[in-house]
Amino acid sequence: MSPFNNFYIMNYMIKQAQSKITWIDIINPKQNDIDYLAKNFKFHPLILSEIIPPSTRSKVEIYDNYLFIVYQLPVYDALRRTSQATEIDFLITKDCLITSRYHSIEPIDKLFATIERNLANREQFLQKSTGHLLYEILERGLSFSLRQLTHINEKIQKIEESMFQKKEKEMIKEISIVKRDILDQRSITRPQKAILESLLAKGARFFGKDIEIYFNDLVGDYEKIWDALDNLKETAESLEATNNALFESKTNNIMKLLAVTTFIILPLSLIANVFGLSMQHIPLADNPLGFWMVLAIMLVVSFTFFILAKIKKWL
Repeated sequence: MSPFNNFYIMNYMIKQAQSKITWIDIINPKQNDIDYLAKNFKFHPLILSEIIPPSTRSKVEIYDNYLFIVYQLPVYDALRRTSQATEIDFLITKDCLITSRYHSIEPIDKLFATIERNLANREQFLQKSTGHLLYEILERGLSFSLRQLTHINEKIQKIEESMFQKKEKEMIKEISIVKRDILDQRSITRPQKAILESLLAKGARFFGKDIEIYFNDLVGDYEKIWDALDNLKETAESLEATNNALFESKTNNIMKLLAVTTFIILPLSLIANVFGLSMQHIPLADNPLGFWMVLAIMLVVSFTFFILAKIKKWL
């Protein structure tokens, strides 16, 4: 059999790389793909039925002859401006690893391309056990997740710069978008811990004792991602608090200015209303210079109240 086979079932591709062990990668699985697995492997029908449709939760189930893993990987969606959960299903025997997914996933695509590229790469990744290949896929997935956090760091830096350029109002929405992205990242990433710890605790029984150190390394990589998410969460919350304080301060200054303006204008309105009453014997009503005298009084009162506001440091 050729070491690499790309064959199609109902226009959906199954990629296969083979050496000592075999890696079968199913993209956008359909019922014919499930029938192919049922025909060529001894997986329980209930397990195969869980591949379609996508699962809502991550899990790992270890049986005597194979493992079934549902793994969620966060992938950033630039259109929605947040991260979406992308599912990878693993069916693993002693000599075959099967991945099933509904979308192109960068770390898996790159690893498969690396294996296809030349004989040396094929021997590096397919001459050991399926446990080692599982480690390579999960490790690249975790590295990909860590790189995915770069866009959040970049957004936080832009928010911080804009926040002190008197754009507090615009940053309220941007901070909310970043916080939503961090929340989505955390909700997708959190279940990975149970998967990796289960593999660390029980994987050696299936793959052999030498695989334990690799799964332990995965748990360590996961902790790095979770620590980074915690730091991003705290930073976003601090930025939000600072931005709210700046926005509130600006709002308070506007309200203060409006109050002082009212304080200055109100006496003028009172004077104008008094001299505008339709009554006899209004002072200065018959004086040819009455208008200018009233205007002068209003200006003096306005200036007096303005000086008072300055003395009180309201302006």
